[in-house]
Amino acid sequence: MPKALRKWRFSFEDTHLTHFGGLVLLQRFCQSLQLRRRLQHQVKLSQRRTDYAPADLFLALIFAVIVGLRRINKTQLLQYNGAFLDLLGLDRFPNETTLRRFLQRLEPRTIRQLVSLHDWLRAQFLTRPKSPPGIIFDLDSVVLTLYGHQQGAHVGYNPKKKGRRSYHPALCFEACRQEFWHGSLRPGGTSANTGVVFFLQHCLAKVPPGRARARIRVRADAGFFAGKLIALLERLGLGFVIVAKNYGPLKRRAREARFSTLKNGLGVAEFEYQPHGWPKARRFVVMRRPIPADPVEANQLNLFKDRRYAYSVMVTNLRLIPWRIWKFYQPRATIEKNIRELLYDMTLGKIPSGDWLANVAFFHIVLFAYDLVHWFRRLCLPPQYRAATVETVRTDFLTLPARLVSRAGYNVLQLPKDYFHRAAFESAFRKASSVRLSKTI
Repeated sequence: MPKALRKWRFSFEDTHLTHFGGLVLLQRFCQSLQLRRRLQHQVKLSQRRTDYAPADLFLALIFAVIVGLRRINKTQLLQYNGAFLDLLGLDRFPNETTLRRFLQRLEPRTIRQLVSLHDWLRAQFLTRPKSPPGIIFDLDSVVLTLYGHQQGAHVGYNPKKKGRRSYHPALCFEACRQEFWHGSLRPGGTSANTGVVFFLQHCLAKVPPGRARARIRVRADAGFFAGKLIALLERLGLGFVIVAKNYGPLKRRAREARFSTLKNGLGVAEFEYQPHGWPKARRFVVMRRPIPADPVEANQLNLFKDRRYAYSVMVTNLRLIPWRIWKFYQPRATIEKNIRELLYDMTLGKIPSGDWLANVAFFHIVLFAYDLVHWFRRLCLPPQYRAATVETVRTDFLTLPARLVSRAGYNVLQLPKDYFHRAAFESAFRKASSVRLSKTI
């Protein structure tokens, strides 16, 4: 047996070690997108002379989010990461104060320009590697619990942390591509459907020209159950499935519906109903299942119940049988995974400032970083990573110990000898190098 090492000496002289060797893949991907140049020319910021260009500060924040730094005050870990700095083209990584001041100097016009660049890139990638058959918008909202005195923070509904100040952003994901589509940071205390009409109009404005409205669908949970949203969807000719709220009259109609039992034991039914304040009746679909004997499983069902059954009620205008309506809605559960990634893997839950506008800017930077990883995963990594989480991509490809050296005029990134994903890594680098976009917006 080999003997364990006993004698040690330490040297703190190497300047080109990194824990994020795989970040070279995303750096090459961003180079192919000409992201630094696009940020420089398309996202304008009027500021006094500083040690960092605005485009470099945007990229520093984006890359810090991607590698998984939980807070801005943890970026000192990158100060001595020489290879990481070389990838970014920086002599030193901006400190916490520099990054916070940068966020606080961003104006609404600059944030809108960043969002416009994000939207343009998304439109470029929508048809790659091939165009999706349709567009499905999944709407949701999330409570961001806060622990300071941030502007716009109010006490909202949070069943786990009642009485906490929070933000309550609305989010839209495109289900066919599983990527972020549109988002709005909102003060805490607002309901899920506050401003939903304007929110949906912004989502539709980002749809590329030529897409038929008949090929666009909308799915949402009970928080978005509102007559004004449904009226807008019908007026625009969009198909929708929205979970109904557990109002007493709806619950009675659901229990009294005439059910057909399927082979798997589920009961399905439908009925016409006009809720109070709605101008006309709409079609409602009901799914009924026996309450599980396991109390843990029973508590996980987000439905209303009676003694024997658990029910789920949805309003829809799709001309599908009730079972198909249910099957169409089920994949919306993926949005919960996307939101968890934003909260726990992409630091969306770590609001960095007390300033409202700075937090709005950070919100959109995190969403930009999320889609950047998503596009890289879809276009450059093997097919089995299409549904992988951000943390999986980070673990398998980005967080690699490496040393950057120069040999015969080449930059050589020395990676672990027995690295399991070597073939996929080299293939991803080649694919990232071959991505090409239009030159102008």
